[in-house]
Amino acid sequence: MPQLLPRSANWHMTSACNYHCKFCCMQKLTGDLTSMTRAEEVLHHLKRLGIEKINFVGGEPLCSSWIYDVTQRAKEMGFVVGITSNGALLTENTLNRLSGSVDWIGLSIDSASDEIEKRLGRGDGSHVRHCTEVSEMVQGLGIKLKINTTVTKLTCQEDMREFIRSINPDRWKVFQFLHVPGQNDDAVASLGITDEEFSWFRYINQDLRLRHGTSPVFESADCMLDSYLMLTPSGSIFLNTEFPFREYPIESVSADMLPRILNVENYFSRGAVYAW
Repeated sequence: MPQLLPRSANWHMTSACNYHCKFCCMQKLTGDLTSMTRAEEVLHHLKRLGIEKINFVGGEPLCSSWIYDVTQRAKEMGFVVGITSNGALLTENTLNRLSGSVDWIGLSIDSASDEIEKRLGRGDGSHVRHCTEVSEMVQGLGIKLKINTTVTKLTCQEDMREFIRSINPDRWKVFQFLHVPGQNDDAVASLGITDEEFSWFRYINQDLRLRHGTSPVFESADCMLDSYLMLTPSGSIFLNTEFPFREYPIESVSADMLPRILNVENYFSRGAVYAW
């Protein structure tokens, strides 16, 4: 029986960000994307490795000057293309530029409360209101909408169902606060949560049904830690299980090496492959 291999990848385009989220576990990425020539090389290697979907993340991917050209080229090469953004730089103009080359836009919203988002470092007190407006524009353009929520000490008892229903996304991914040593150490004491606290958030919110009858996806810290195929800004594959991150030049990685780089069983068990 052929070995199951990952079919999606997260390319962390930049460590630059216009927000200062206290819980962020990708604050200190190394390397930069320096040319479209390099971007095309990386895309061809991802195609060689059997990757079908690329999610461009950060930092904040809209802070990268390459984001429009790289997403367009990825779409031309046949990838399903997603962007995960804090939403602050998404406007009618930027969304129109992305339309046609992006299939999914993920918005990071961790609470229905603007005040809590501000306390988390996500924006200046208007994050939820702005993302609600962006959600309407995204859906109006026919782009699929995903909401990403990180559960912290400030939100682990929050019922977000009414808010998520009002947004009506195609997908809602809910993450337990993930401590990555060397990245977000200062936030552990104030924002870290136990498995039991994450389970309580799940209990409160799990009966929500989204578009097409789909359910929210909940990812524990243990499941997330080594189950993503991730790329640095310059295009190396890296692991977040230790810091400094261990990197593998993508040119040297073959498909049969992938199960040794990430936990493929956890990749599939967390629902990484869906009707994208």
